[in-house]
Amino acid sequence: MAFLTKYGSFWGFIPQTAGNVYWVAPAASYTIEGRSYDSSDDNDGLSPEKALRLVTRGVNLATGVGDVVVLLPGAHTVAASIAVDTANVTIMGLPGGRGNYLYPRVSLACSAVDQTMNVTAAGVEIAYIAFVSTTSQASALIDFSADADRLYIHDCAFDQFTATAATTILGIDAIGAANYVLIDHCYWSCDGAFGANIEMTATLDSVVSNCLFQQSAGTLAASITTGAATDRLLIDNCTWQITNAAA
Repeated sequence: MAFLTKYGSFWGFIPQTAGNVYWVAPAASYTIEGRSYDSSDDNDGLSPEKALRLVTRGVNLATGVGDVVVLLPGAHTVAASIAVDTANVTIMGLPGGRGNYLYPRVSLACSAVDQTMNVTAAGVEIAYIAFVSTTSQASALIDFSADADRLYIHDCAFDQFTATAATTILGIDAIGAANYVLIDHCYWSCDGAFGANIEMTATLDSVVSNCLFQQSAGTLAASITTGAATDRLLIDNCTWQITNAAA
């Protein structure tokens, strides 16, 4: 982990890990400590001043146990769904302090009609990112399969209002029977007839805690949905704010 001393203010927010840390910039040109650098997917991404250009490139490079992908502050975009298929990796925005989970300093939007992230591996952590829907969105912002045991999503925000309202657009969607999923300290903002903020059908021994759900217009399908195969789901210390009569 190069530049540990020089970039102590950055590294202090990165989880302790024996893996590699890959840095991703939100634009072709970005600034670190008052200096401008050029991002490129030809960089190794292993230091803040040699950042990669695309989130997908960072996730594809994170193939080792404990690898971390850090998104530098700004608006990141991807043209296709991000396949998160390596176990025990972390994908996080740089929070800049504790971070404001109502709208983190790092945002991520996908211009494809598919989900923004598709998690199909165990032990994945996703944190400090605002997932922004787009007019092309037609699926969940994050979905996870039965192989995504121990998925940990925290301090993230989910925009279910920019896209054209459709019940097929969800915040987080379980598409398989994953175990020990923890969703903590996240925020959903919705203003139309979208799908559920969180869909937890078939999950086992999982927790949704300390989350805020805000519905300001339209008829949201549900904040949290479950199914007959859902077992031992704990919903703890969450807040719902409904500010329109039709919700």
